[in-house]
Parts: sequence; structure tokens; C-alpha cells
Amino acid sequence: MKCTTKSLYQSIESCPGGKNLPGIRRRLYYIKKADIATFPKLPDADAEEVDDMSALSQLAGDFTLAADKVFNFIDLKDEASNVTFETVGEIGTQLINNQANAIVVGMPDEVKAFARQAINDDLVYVYQDKAGKFCVIGNDMYHTDTKASGDTSAEPTGACSSTFAIQCYDVCPVPTYTGKLMISATQYIDCTDGEIKTVQGG
Repeated sequence: MKCTTKSLYQSIESCPGGKNLPGIRRRLYYIKKADIATFPKLPDADAEEVDDMSALSQLAGDFTLAADKVFNFIDLKDEASNVTFETVGEIGTQLINNQANAIVVGMPDEVKAFARQAINDDLVYVYQDKAGKFCVIGNDMYHTDTKASGDTSAEPTGACSSTFAIQCYDVCPVPTYTGKLMISATQYIDCTDGEIKTVQGG
């Protein structure tokens, strides 16, 4: 049998003086996986039309949602939340473990109510990094785990906060999303430029 696996390795250049801003932006978007009708897809590395290495980490298409469903959001504590990924598993079946620590100021009832639902649900999260790129934690293959914790703090100057530890396996580290993110019946975020736009005819 002839091996037909295509290689897309290319050079990765780092330009002197370039900036790579750490952290993620304050607004984290989420939706129940059950409310997603179709998912954007990562391209097949062996697909004939794929000839650029960077395309392997970019989702193609849009999230198509069930009727009347939109992405909700959680506003995070400034300069506190982060995203990580690591490789897990055995050679030949290895996956990427995508994770985020989403930290919210305080323990308001809305946060506790979100935690009550999310700990036993399957959600998809979309975040924006400081450079403006939108990335996804969650997919149609694996369950997204959301674990909640909170701390009132004991000191007068301590920080009362709630933390959501988010985890989902994927075949790619936090894939990039450039499609539409519906945030209301008539508006969406264009994830190519981060601008809020109006649905034509809406």
C-alpha cells in the first residue's frame, strides 16, 4: 500500500521587533453545543486544495445555529484569564487538550446560576486574544468540561472571584475562527476583523 499522507511543513519566521501580546480579551462568548446545527470544519491535511500550513489551524465556514439561538457572553476579570494547550495520549492517537481559566469578579447570582448549569452541560467557547484573533474551545467530537470554583477571600484587600476551568480535547490547538458569531437576531461579530455588523435584511 502506498502512503499518500501529504506534508505541509513550512518555515516559521519570527520578525525582530514583532509583538506578541499575552492574555485574552475581557469578553468570553459561549453557547450550548445542542444549539449548534452545524460546526465550522478544520481542513483535511491531505485535501488537494490545502497548500498552506497555516490553513490547518483555521476553521472554515460558520457556526450555523438552531432557530432563535445566539452566542451569550461572560465578562471576565481584567488581565486574569488565560488559555493553554498540551499534547496528550499515545503516538498515533494523540490529541490536543485545550484549556482555559476564565476568572470572573465576585460571585453574583448570575455567575452561580451559570455554574449550576454549565458543570453538567456541553458548551462551546469562543475567545479573542489581545491581537484580535478569535479562537474556539469546543467541537462536535468531544465533550467540553466546565468546572466551577469560587473564593470569597478573607483579607480586606483580597479578591472575591469565581473561576471556570474549561477543558476540551481537539485535533488542533485552539483553532482560529474567522466566520460569523451571532450575538442577536440581527447582529453578528465578523471574526475576521472583530466588528459588529448587521445581518442583511435583518
